[in-house]
Amino acid sequence: MERNLEAFVSRKLVGVFGKDKLVATDEALPGQIRVDFHFKDKSGVDTFVEVSTRKIGSGMLSKILNLYSALSNLEPPLKFELILVGPAVDVSARKALEGLPVRLVTLGDLGVAPAELEALREGQKRLQDRRLSPGEAKLVAMWEAEKKTVIRAKDVMDALHRSADYAYVLLHKLERKRRLERIAAGLYQFIPASYGYPEKIALANALAVGAGLVEPYYFSYYTSNSHYGFTTQMPFTFFIATTKKKPTVEWQSVAFKFVTLSRRKFFGYRAERAFDAEVFMAEPEKAIVDSYDKPRYAGGIGQLARITWRGLERADEAKLVDYALRMGSQSLVQRLGFITDYLSKESLIQPLQAELRSKLLKSVGDAPIYLDSSRAKTGSFSKDWRVVDNVPGGHLLSEIEIR
Repeated sequence: MERNLEAFVSRKLVGVFGKDKLVATDEALPGQIRVDFHFKDKSGVDTFVEVSTRKIGSGMLSKILNLYSALSNLEPPLKFELILVGPAVDVSARKALEGLPVRLVTLGDLGVAPAELEALREGQKRLQDRRLSPGEAKLVAMWEAEKKTVIRAKDVMDALHRSADYAYVLLHKLERKRRLERIAAGLYQFIPASYGYPEKIALANALAVGAGLVEPYYFSYYTSNSHYGFTTQMPFTFFIATTKKKPTVEWQSVAFKFVTLSRRKFFGYRAERAFDAEVFMAEPEKAIVDSYDKPRYAGGIGQLARITWRGLERADEAKLVDYALRMGSQSLVQRLGFITDYLSKESLIQPLQAELRSKLLKSVGDAPIYLDSSRAKTGSFSKDWRVVDNVPGGHLLSEIEIR
């Protein structure tokens, strides 16, 4: 019941703060402290939310105060509110925290009715009553040991030496017993017993699921930037580069967006361990280059500045320039050169090596481009990069937060 309740509350929170920007989940704070959710509203106020499956009482005061202290010590200081969510709240805890920007919230405050909680308990009981046949139990035990995430009919056929018809029938039975969840035709998500219920699907499994949806593939743009820490945001869309055309697939609370690349641009990826899954991920240099190639899949021009600021220190600059030139896009080179120059003038990054900068300059096109094609067509002109800077400096640096 504990995990079931935690997942339920987490989904409720996304709805409650739906109008705010989700900055991060499971964010690291000073002192090796982590907080479940970080939201920011339009006025710039930060809200940090920690979810507890236990009643919030005096026994949790130490944890709450440690969280508050960590948030208070952020540099520069933030205007923030800390919210603790639990099944119930002791009056003594509220009194002890009076005067601090800390709010204690019950499930009832979030609109969770007693009937909903009862339904959760009943659903847990029904799940526990779903017994497996010997053949099903053998498969489940094997998949648990192998830490399988994505299941196909062939997995059943190979394990039990049975026909395709038998495999599909068995997969359907396991789906009814909530040990599998259908993702697409012939493709299932395995739900390990450790989850205890089908509602809680780990991020690692979402990556593994996306890896099973198309071939060839690699994760890039927002997804790879988040993986490498170039951005702290965790969008609910996973971006997958592929040479094939495939419509967006929605599964659970996430979507898989497939970005079709020409074979010439399909390079620069490697196997990466992400949580419990091994998937193909853009290399750090290619993650940056792909973002410049299609900024809309990386969060826009402001995010490009942040990605460059955070990413260059981890990237091989020679490889980055090589990858940028291999893409064969003059506008990519122009934006990359302009933003790296801009950030170096702001003393946020070291300038590109002169030889590498010269290589980029040789590939600048004759036609000028706008830094952000979606903004007003006016601004200062960079002769070196033939870029019209139509993005206010404050906006270009708005995603760079130095703490």
